Amino acid sequence: MGGSQLLRGLTVNKVTSMRGMNLAMRRVVAWMCSTISLLACAPAHDPHRTIYEGAGIRVPADFGCWHDVGYVVNWPKVNGQDLYYGPDPAFRVRANRVRLFGMNGLEWNHTEKSAGEFDWIWWDAAFDKLRATGVKHVTLNLYNPPAFAARRPHDYGGWRMQLPRDRAMLERWLSAVTTRYAEIDAIEVANEVFTPKIGDAKSYFMGSEADLIVLSNWVLDWRGNNQWRGHVWAPSIPGVGDNVTAMLAWLRGYPRAKEFDAFPLHLYHLLPDAVGQPMGRATAWTALVEYREGLAALGLGPMIDSEKGFRPGDVKAGTLYNYAVAALLQGVRQTCFFSLGSYGRDETNIGQPFQNAWAKDDLEALAALAGRVITKVVATPDGRWVVSTLPTQ
Repeated sequence: MGGSQLLRGLTVNKVTSMRGMNLAMRRVVAWMCSTISLLACAPAHDPHRTIYEGAGIRVPADFGCWHDVGYVVNWPKVNGQDLYYGPDPAFRVRANRVRLFGMNGLEWNHTEKSAGEFDWIWWDAAFDKLRATGVKHVTLNLYNPPAFAARRPHDYGGWRMQLPRDRAMLERWLSAVTTRYAEIDAIEVANEVFTPKIGDAKSYFMGSEADLIVLSNWVLDWRGNNQWRGHVWAPSIPGVGDNVTAMLAWLRGYPRAKEFDAFPLHLYHLLPDAVGQPMGRATAWTALVEYREGLAALGLGPMIDSEKGFRPGDVKAGTLYNYAVAALLQGVRQTCFFSLGSYGRDETNIGQPFQNAWAKDDLEALAALAGRVITKVVATPDGRWVVSTLPTQ
C-alpha cells in the first residue's frame, strides 16, 4: 500500500478508534522509514538502533586520516598551553592518509629558503615515520609561500596562503615535493578560504576571490601540463553557516569547478548522533546536509572533511570511529582528524594516541575499514558502533 493511501485511510473512516489510528500512524512511519537507506526513524531510546542497512557502501582505499602539527618539530607552550607533544619515538598510529597542513618543519617557506634550493631534512624524517606506519596517501595543503614568492607581507604564524608572485614559483614547488615523495597524491588548493569573507585577516587566504581563481587555475594547469596523476581538492572551508553559502557561490561562478576531485569542509564540533541532520543547534550549526545538497545541485562532489575537531570533553572511546562511519554514510568520503598531538584541552581534543590507547585504537580501526563494503551499522550506547562488512576477497 502506498503512503498516500495510508494517509487517506486515517481520515476516511470517522469512527476509527484511537487504537486504530495509532496503528495506522505506525504503519505510515514504517512505510516512510522503509523508503530510505539511512534508518533515522529508529526510536531515539533504542540503545542499539540501526543506522544503516543496505546493499553496501564501499569504503575508500585511503580511508582513515589524521593531521598533527607537532609530528616532527614541536611548538610547545602555544598560547601558554603545552598543546603539542612534538616528536616522540612512540608516535606510531597506522593510517592510510595524512594531511600536511600546519606541520611544523613541513612548510614551503622552511623548505625552499632560496629559489630552487630545498632543504628536505624534516620532510625525510616525517616520511620515514609515516612509511613505517603504513601511510601510502598524503595530502599537501598549500600555505606559507617563501618571502621571495609572496606578493604582500605574509602572516606565517597564521598558516595562510596567498597567490604567489609568479606561476613558475608554484610549479617548481609542486614538482619538487611531489617528485621526491610519491605518497603525495592529493593537493588541497588552500585552507578555509571563506569564513565567510575572503582575504587578509578575514580567512586563511590572503587575497581576493579573483586571486583564488588564478591559484586554482595554476594548480589545475600544473597537473595537466605535467600529467600528474594525483587529485586536486578544492579550497576548504569551515563547514558552518554562511561559509557554505559563500563557497557554493564561488564554485557556481568558477568555470573549472568540475575539475576538482573533492570538496573539503571542516565540520568542527559535530558529533556522531547528529550527523545527517539539517543545520541547527544539534549540529553545532555545521551544514553537512546543506553543502552536500548544494554541491549536488551544481553537479559536484564528493565531500571530504580535511580537518575534523571536537569541543573539549566530547571525545571518548568510540567517538572518532563512530563519527567517521556516520559521516561516510552521509557522503563524506574522508574524515581527517585534527590533531593527534593535542592534550585535549582545546577544540581538537583527540588527545595523544600514544597515551590514550582508545584514540589510537579508533584511528587504526578506521584504517582497517579501507576497501571494505559496509552493509550494516548498528549504534551502541557506549564504545564503537557495530559495523558489518562483506568478506574481503
